[in-house]
Amino acid sequence: MRACNRLTMKEKIGQLLMTGFEGLMPDANIGDLLQNHFTGGVVFFSRNLDNPGQAFALTQELQRMAMAATGIPLWIGTDQEGGMVVRVRQGIAQLPAAMALGAARDPVLLYEAAKGTAEELKTLGINMNFAPVVDINVNPRNPIIDVRSFGDDAELVAELGIAAMLGFQDGGIVSVIKHFPGHGDTETDSHAELPVVRHSLERLRSVELVPFRQAARNGAEAVMTAHVGIPVLSGGESVPATLSREILTGLLREEMGFDGLIVTDCMEMNAVTQGIGVGEAVVRAVLAGADLLLVSHTYESQLEAVAALERAVADGRLPEERIDASVERILRLKELRIGELRERSWEETRTLLENPRTLRTIERLREKSITAVNREPDFCRLSPGVGTLVLWPQMAAACKSEDEPLYDDTLGSCLCPFITAKLTERVYGTSPSPDEIAALATESKEYGQIVVGIFHTASNPGQPALVRKLLAGGTKVILVSLRNPVDLAAFPEAKGFLACYEHHPHTLQALSRVLMGMAEPAGILPVTLPDHSSEGRESIEPRSASVVESAT
Repeated sequence: MRACNRLTMKEKIGQLLMTGFEGLMPDANIGDLLQNHFTGGVVFFSRNLDNPGQAFALTQELQRMAMAATGIPLWIGTDQEGGMVVRVRQGIAQLPAAMALGAARDPVLLYEAAKGTAEELKTLGINMNFAPVVDINVNPRNPIIDVRSFGDDAELVAELGIAAMLGFQDGGIVSVIKHFPGHGDTETDSHAELPVVRHSLERLRSVELVPFRQAARNGAEAVMTAHVGIPVLSGGESVPATLSREILTGLLREEMGFDGLIVTDCMEMNAVTQGIGVGEAVVRAVLAGADLLLVSHTYESQLEAVAALERAVADGRLPEERIDASVERILRLKELRIGELRERSWEETRTLLENPRTLRTIERLREKSITAVNREPDFCRLSPGVGTLVLWPQMAAACKSEDEPLYDDTLGSCLCPFITAKLTERVYGTSPSPDEIAALATESKEYGQIVVGIFHTASNPGQPALVRKLLAGGTKVILVSLRNPVDLAAFPEAKGFLACYEHHPHTLQALSRVLMGMAEPAGILPVTLPDHSSEGRESIEPRSASVVESAT
């Protein structure tokens, strides 16, 4: 590994950048960035990854290009959080959604699952995971964090976040905990605009900052910044945390004693570029204390970032000492996590994927996550000899961080072996029309028990309309939340419902066993369901900003 003092300024600036590109093979743009601008890292999205064999070949080629240009290996990172936010979508172990892990509440199993996942990512050549999310989901209106969070209790999130972080690190890759100093109590998506959190310093220290502080004490190697304005931390102004020296250097570095990598969220997001552009934003981020800058999408923006940093150094605005401090951290962690690149064949690599022990650990976590919220004992059980109708929503991505679902499995196929009477399944529209609702309600009268899946009802008003129509019909109706269980609070008339937090095929198999009484729902709600009055039950009010109740 080359030392910082042996690099040219252009090479040092390149080490600060982590860039993305389009396609399954290196294109001319990423080639230029690696070979002529010496970019130090590459970020993968689903657009870059088709299957494990292709991913392995891609990482090998990118590393060859980087080593030929600088002799320094690349960071190759991705968002392999679990649930709906995974970029390597097949052929390796897949963690459940974080909120499912919050319901399972087993840090020992989580550590083992994260460690096994990291070992498989490392085998493919991916050495950095932008996970886990340690934001605390205290706001049911949050459009971007949602089930990516372990829950709404600060201590629970810290415990599970540290278990996942240590698992990833002990599996041989960098774990980037996110999004500092907290994105959990926001109501806007920072891809589109700047969310602002207007809490007191006391509240932030007792809630949002808890997981980050504890993670720093437990050996965190990297932290991702949030494009969130927190005026009390930045001199009363709504400056994105990514651009705030008070937050990155004053709070994270000096007060919390963190000396690992500070990694920015994508610097092309509107929340951080509005009014100033990508070039000015990356310069301000480095001045604030950031080490590694993600410019994930556009070649023009990536060139703009390079030019702006070079110009800021030439003008004396960005001191060489500031650049060197970041490069030293980057190279030190590269030496630890990458070291000398080892040649491995695909034939050897493929035997190390989908490790049976890791898969079984993850399956146990999914089984432990299924959560019952019953107002009547044993209500959420199906009778094998009773005609059963399963109504299953057409699943879709819920935010810009997610890809469209890979799996089209539904509950009906899992229940089929157990129901001896007539079993019918209908997949209904994500937000069904009045005509579709009427047709399904009419058909439901032929059955003695109904299972209805729901997700993101606030954005899909046809779903609650369908549920209320069915509940009014008098037939036994079991609701199943496939995402955030706060959806269930809108139906106080329901006698019981289940939460499974995702629709992975193995999760649906575990759900079917619970519905048939073959397994107990062992999960504990990791979020507090809002209270809904009968007059205004369609609205979800944010929880109090001053108190975070335990989900238990």
